[in-house]
Amino acid sequence: MSDVLQTFQQILYDKGLVPPEIIADGNLHRCPTQAKPHKQNGAYIAHLDTPATLWWCNWENIEQGTFTVDEERTLSPAEKKAFQQRQAAMKQQRAAEIDQRHAAAAEKAQSELSASLPCSLDHPYLLRKGVPALGEMRQSKDGALLLPVRNASGNLQSLQRIYQDGQKRFLTGGLVSGGYFVIQGKPEKPIALCEGYATGASIHLAYDGTVYVVLSAHNLPVVAEIARSRFPDKTILVCGDNDEAGRGKGQEAAHVAQALLVLPSFSTGTGTDFNDLHQSEGLEEVHRQLEASENLPVGMGIPSLVPLNMGEFLSMPIPERGFLLSPILPVQGIGIMYAPRGIGKTFAALSVAVAVASGGAVFNWRAPMPKKILYVDGEMPATSMQSRLTALVSGMAVPPLALENMALITPDLQPCPMPDLSTVGGQMMLEPFLKGVDMVVLDNIATLCRTGKENESQSWQTMQAWLLDLRRRGITVLLIHHAGKSGDQRGTSAREDIMDTVISLRRPREYSMAEGARFEVHLTKARGIVGEEAKPFEANLVTEGRSLHWQIKELEDVELEELKRLLSEGYSIRDCADEMGKSKGAIQRLKKKLEGQ
Repeated sequence: MSDVLQTFQQILYDKGLVPPEIIADGNLHRCPTQAKPHKQNGAYIAHLDTPATLWWCNWENIEQGTFTVDEERTLSPAEKKAFQQRQAAMKQQRAAEIDQRHAAAAEKAQSELSASLPCSLDHPYLLRKGVPALGEMRQSKDGALLLPVRNASGNLQSLQRIYQDGQKRFLTGGLVSGGYFVIQGKPEKPIALCEGYATGASIHLAYDGTVYVVLSAHNLPVVAEIARSRFPDKTILVCGDNDEAGRGKGQEAAHVAQALLVLPSFSTGTGTDFNDLHQSEGLEEVHRQLEASENLPVGMGIPSLVPLNMGEFLSMPIPERGFLLSPILPVQGIGIMYAPRGIGKTFAALSVAVAVASGGAVFNWRAPMPKKILYVDGEMPATSMQSRLTALVSGMAVPPLALENMALITPDLQPCPMPDLSTVGGQMMLEPFLKGVDMVVLDNIATLCRTGKENESQSWQTMQAWLLDLRRRGITVLLIHHAGKSGDQRGTSAREDIMDTVISLRRPREYSMAEGARFEVHLTKARGIVGEEAKPFEANLVTEGRSLHWQIKELEDVELEELKRLLSEGYSIRDCADEMGKSKGAIQRLKKKLEGQ
């Protein structure tokens, strides 16, 4: 078996899939899972053509993903075209497989529902939660409660089973996203959204309104948007669980639906949801908290603004921001570094992060003192990230204690997909890791901000609001981004509006991919940076043994060296101008400097 196939096999095993062999023919293949080895609840598509690609799906946990082998060389136009066609074909196969699984699950759900019984009044789960069976809830012959999961059109798409011991299971292959279970209430009351059935039943009993049970925190924003489109003029309460996922997805749901976020507050007991509140403090307390929420502003918990008159503002002692990395990244600053693919921008971003974490230097910039860094990478394989960091840390002579100042979040080592930071929910996923952090590096925008269109400023607004809030909280942010074909940063120019610093890494003339990380550094926007500090320079990453370090040359020195070479080879002034992409006047000025050396 080839190394690539062995890698694919290990990935599938790590994801819970156990194919008897890897068939890399570009077709969809079903296979067993570790949880159910006698069923075909896994699927994969494998290609060995450059670049080798694997898609997988585990229907036991409804997880899927794609892995592409990291190639050392740039793909040819033909290879790029073949890869794009292959990706399109894989996407079509995946969609067909998913549609087929969803349709089969919906059919099975209808069959089970048709064979079900009315719910027992003394069902252990209902007794334990202190709620009755409401709405369309039914009971299977083996004693499991059945919740029909319907879509916005009212069509059955899946079932949730709730067993006597409280375990919950969805039908394998059933579509849950966008689905919900409804408990109908009085039409004049606000619409309530919550995660689980028992929570929804307690809310309904206390408030007598219609409740949408969305079955998972991740489904809250999706159903919130559906509810808002169906009821554009009604008050909607997002009754989130008071835990990390509930708060994060609750905020996102409140944002997308212009709804009220309500979280249970406990005075005598402990818990996370409104059923816990019901059992510990009674339905009256649930009613009181829900009723009080109607007087809160949309989004709940938004503090009041504090205006200052000019005299107060001018007399206020506001300290200088200072620098995390002088002179380009101020405290409470926002910067962006962009570059074309393949010239070393991740090396540059990692070097900046390591310098700030260690209180060291990188390029022509220096960190006054060590600071806490969170580095969020959206695409780099963990092995590549580790090898690059090891060599950089060695070459930059980072003291061991400084290693604790930098934390990394990288996709290969996560139990779930990386957050989409263009959404409130994705931003909330990072919130637990921001405490005590001085700077966040987001590498890169394309992989970490996946919602919306790059060229539309409106798609940037949610991200921009978050970045400004981070600045307000004292956190510096460095964004890493791709350059477009023109050499400018890709996407909307609105990104630059809030930036303190915009760093452009440009491909040097006659650059070869074999050279590795080498680029010109230009500051295209730099608040307060003038004179020598604003001059462009060339950076070249040099290998010495197992270490990496940067060599820096002033760009003018590089140009002088090239002009000297061309003149020695007999080039005329006009030929030098054409070769170097400069005017004859600029070449004459460089020649005078060369003659004066």
